[in-house]
Amino acid sequence: MKKKILLKGCIIALLLSVTSVAAYDLKSNMTQLYTELSDVQKAFMVSDQEGVRKSITKFSKHAQNLLGNKKKFQAMLPKNKQYKVNETIMAAQIIDHNVKIILDAINNKYNQSGRVRRENSQVAYTYIEGACFRCHNLVRDEY
Repeated sequence: MKKKILLKGCIIALLLSVTSVAAYDLKSNMTQLYTELSDVQKAFMVSDQEGVRKSITKFSKHAQNLLGNKKKFQAMLPKNKQYKVNETIMAAQIIDHNVKIILDAINNKYNQSGRVRRENSQVAYTYIEGACFRCHNLVRDEY
């Protein structure tokens, strides 16, 4: 009888630790993405094109790795929110599309003036922020 109780207690403790590790992993990944997106913003503010290129590329890689991987992200979500994982795939696509706009502007792919390229990049950056907020709202949502 004592062995059964001890075994059940160990199983419950293991399940709780796995859940908390997944929550920590989600939080640490979101913190990393936040830091990388902040680096992009800083580079924009000082008109550092190479800084924007490096930081947006780094951010994009990590965003796609986390948000674009349905199984990986679903495993990090609480059970009652796992059905929302398709929203993260959409956010990853929005981020990817807008990263390309920013990189195209830096490379002057469409031979636009500096002013137009800056404005297009800044708008793309705000769409990236919007995609991030959308995901954060899903994870924090009470329902």
